[in-house]
Amino acid sequence: MIYSESPRRQQITRQVAWGHWFALANILMAIVISSVYLFATPMADTPLSFIYMLLTWFGHTSFVTFLVFVVLILPLCYQVTNMRALRGACAVISAVGLALLAFDALIYNNTGFHISFSSAALLRSETQVQVSAFSWLQWFYLSLLFIIWLMFQLVVANAIYQRLDRLQRLRIGPYITSVLVVCFVSSHAIHVWADAKLYTPVLKQDNMFPLSYPATAKTLMARYGLLDLEDRQQREDLQLQGVSSRFVYPPQNVYCSVNAQQKVVVLYTDVAVTADTTGTLLSNDFHLSTQSEPSNILKHLQYGIPYNLIMRTSSPAVMLDLLNAFSVPNTVFNYADSSDEQANTFMTSLATASAGLYMGIVNAQQLAQLNVNTLSAGAKVLLIAPDDSGMHKLYSNFTDTSQASTNEDIAPTVMREFECLADVYRFSTGQALQAPSRKWLVSTKQDNILFYSAPYLTQVTRDGSYKVTDMRDQSEVLIDIDTNMLSRSIKHLENFSR
Repeated sequence: MIYSESPRRQQITRQVAWGHWFALANILMAIVISSVYLFATPMADTPLSFIYMLLTWFGHTSFVTFLVFVVLILPLCYQVTNMRALRGACAVISAVGLALLAFDALIYNNTGFHISFSSAALLRSETQVQVSAFSWLQWFYLSLLFIIWLMFQLVVANAIYQRLDRLQRLRIGPYITSVLVVCFVSSHAIHVWADAKLYTPVLKQDNMFPLSYPATAKTLMARYGLLDLEDRQQREDLQLQGVSSRFVYPPQNVYCSVNAQQKVVVLYTDVAVTADTTGTLLSNDFHLSTQSEPSNILKHLQYGIPYNLIMRTSSPAVMLDLLNAFSVPNTVFNYADSSDEQANTFMTSLATASAGLYMGIVNAQQLAQLNVNTLSAGAKVLLIAPDDSGMHKLYSNFTDTSQASTNEDIAPTVMREFECLADVYRFSTGQALQAPSRKWLVSTKQDNILFYSAPYLTQVTRDGSYKVTDMRDQSEVLIDIDTNMLSRSIKHLENFSR
């Protein structure tokens, strides 16, 4: 007896075959779009890391795309009876999915983190200024671009359906599947080895692609007794201690002119101030100061970069170098290593000079001699001081007081006030506080990374432990670390130091 498939079963078989070819087409498109991640990340610098990068690119991208096909499109191939409706629905799903991939690639290129639920708040704060500036015409163009992309997906879906018999005769599906599976498995195998050997050129690619969770030696090899975790930790500590101490400052050349007629005063004190002391100056809510020694604080204010980078360079601070080049008077004062005569000279210059930069670390007696209202009438003033609670704040008569600040913001703020229009990121990890571009702060303290996203200050140590402090009452809070903010902060510092 001859059994023949029912018409419905034949239709399902044809729809599933079409779905697989449609998934392959989208895998190829996803691979092309995800190439953006390769250009947004430093190029692999060893043969093995380059091979791993290619294997991960093809293997992980194809795996995620095929997973979307299995979860969202394959069930439709079994349930939907109208082939035209099936092609339309699958085209919409694919267009949205690849558009999200392209958007994630754009976000990663600019910020260093991927789209996720935990990054939603950070993503909103990063893009709200740019999005609010969109005109209706720009929104129209974006909508039109998506419609064009959707139409392209419909064209691909229809073209595959019309040529399905011809494509099935090629019989190349098993070969393509085998290549992609080998890429996926090989990339994880290389990562397991790299994690066991602490092979940095491979490990630093962990966060390159979205939804990437590569297998590690700690979770795989250690489970079966193939890796000594204590020995691995010792080798990791030695590797961290051997990091290169070279740093080129500034990492990019700085070209700008300055206005020699401006007068800017920057004062720092550890003496708690009152309204009588600050006068008409306005304060922000929080200022991050990571140094305690007056000489270190002074260097931090001058350079505008993390102090561990200052220790690795012998170049002069760009801010002072530019002012000297244009013969702008500038005086740097530190009460801890100055005589009474030098202190009197500095205090007299503050009151009488008509132009220049006057930066000093002052004590209680010197601060009491100042008439801040008189000083701020003829100069732009930045005063960093703690309040009654001991938390530092920035008092000023010309900056955006809604913005939290750090010592690294002072140099770019001063240079902007002297009308230097060079890109701040060429010489500083801070930002000009006249018109800040981001709401969060990042700095370092010894080997630890600190980042602030109101109202929480997070300190991450080298061994991965962390402490989160609510700066509203300076109490430690037990909440999960914001990994997206940590990734953004690390990328910000890495891109500058590179």
